[in-house]
Amino acid sequence: MKATPYLPTYSTQVRRALTRAMLPFLAACLTTHAGTIDTSSNPVIQKLTSSLWDQQYLLGDWGGARTRLAKEGITFQLGNIGDLMGDASGSQEHHLAYFGRFRATADIDFNALANFDGEFFFSGIWQYGENLSGRYLGTNTLTSSIAGVNSVRIDQLWYQQGFDDGKFKIKLGQVAAVNEFGATDFFDILMNDELGYAPNAIFNTRQPFSPAGKPGAIFTLDLSDLKPGLYLKGGVFTTYENPYKPDAYGVDYKDDFRHGLAASLELGFKEQKTSYAGVYKLGLNADPSSIYFNPATNQEYRGDFNAYATIEKTVYHPLDHDGKLSTDKGLDLLFEFVGEPGDRNPLQYEVTTGGRYTGLIPGRDKDKVGFGVIYSNNGSAFSQANEQTGGPGLGGETTLEIDYQVNPAPWLSIQGDAQYIIDPGGNPNRDNILVLGLRTIVQF
Repeated sequence: MKATPYLPTYSTQVRRALTRAMLPFLAACLTTHAGTIDTSSNPVIQKLTSSLWDQQYLLGDWGGARTRLAKEGITFQLGNIGDLMGDASGSQEHHLAYFGRFRATADIDFNALANFDGEFFFSGIWQYGENLSGRYLGTNTLTSSIAGVNSVRIDQLWYQQGFDDGKFKIKLGQVAAVNEFGATDFFDILMNDELGYAPNAIFNTRQPFSPAGKPGAIFTLDLSDLKPGLYLKGGVFTTYENPYKPDAYGVDYKDDFRHGLAASLELGFKEQKTSYAGVYKLGLNADPSSIYFNPATNQEYRGDFNAYATIEKTVYHPLDHDGKLSTDKGLDLLFEFVGEPGDRNPLQYEVTTGGRYTGLIPGRDKDKVGFGVIYSNNGSAFSQANEQTGGPGLGGETTLEIDYQVNPAPWLSIQGDAQYIIDPGGNPNRDNILVLGLRTIVQF
């Protein structure tokens, strides 16, 4: 099929989206050119200019209050992530979309505050904008790890208590299970949801996820007596039919307990006493009570599950001028595999691989380069159902991603992104899609 020419529509919404995305760029440009202005005659301007772009947060240290509270174990985070994305090729109608997520968190570490092993955590979110891939592209993967449903809600609200010097911990409250059972640690650079958060196959067993946390309990058992760095983690959670309805604000706990329970289990190992950190995980997510259907035969199944294996490993650090390892620079790699039954799930398995290099360009020590490959294979029953409607059999979709991130200030990140989607939706008859994106992250 011949691709439709890319003809962006400059509506009011698009202009607003462009404005939101470009503001940090304009600020960065002002910072770059500030060095050409002589501010030595005005020490007040000089101090304001340097402090604004050196401080950890845009709103500063609140007169030192943030630092004092952090020493007591109390931290607050306010931040906004915005993704401006457009599909520049493919046979579908082309769109330019902006999606933003504002998050506020509070964390109290009672080890520091009151000398006992406890932690309280709260996070609330405001999501706004338009989900490009979810609404328009018809792909197996989501091109943005933040794009979802417009909402204002409580995400997480939990308390964690440790016992026996932290060897056993239990977390109770409103939790995001996917964060701990299947999610990756590459959110800081990779934008596609499969690489920057978790593979879509993880979500089919209806574990709560961020920003739609649900009631649950998670336990962690430190097995360092057997092998330093070894741990076992498990959890049980309420499931959902729709994570946002009727629980629109994250407080409808009565409805949360009407849809059964899901469970997760993970055995993991974190390398100890090394400059080349590595984490290895084997996990299982299960929903034993919900009803699932084979879309080709309409056969009914009770329950579903998926299994995953994850490796995250630092493989390289450059040497500094003194011949010592620069542990804040180097290459980190990611691999994850998720498999599940193909008779009741849209996806049968996914393989994700990626990497992150910090400080690749000399003199740009904090810049990051990200790259990734995603292969998602459609479930056999969903492929058969598509053939029954006259379409082709559905195979696998492959997505390639590359990113570059600059940090003009500790509180500001600006990131360019390109994703190329081959056989969108696993349909070999569809044209490939090129998506270009821009992400801004502001910590207030």
